[in-house]
Amino acid sequence: MTIYLKTVCPEIIGRIPNGEYLVGDGANALQALCCCLESKGMSIPEKEQLLKLLYVVNHHHEKPDHLLKDGDRLMVLRPLTGG
Repeated sequence: MTIYLKTVCPEIIGRIPNGEYLVGDGANALQALCCCLESKGMSIPEKEQLLKLLYVVNHHHEKPDHLLKDGDRLMVLRPLTGG
């Protein structure tokens, strides 16, 4: 299936180009991110780091295990900190 990926966390996952990516049918948000990184020859960070990221699917905050559908828009953000 095809998804559209946008990331805003280069210090954690690196600079992956925003755009359309092919991922396996039935992939969840975390699996899709890993698939996109692998497709660009990038290393995959430790799972603990990936689980701390924020996953937004079609403008709704979702858990990393949220199942994606063809055409979904996945945005991956670093968690906000400060105060």
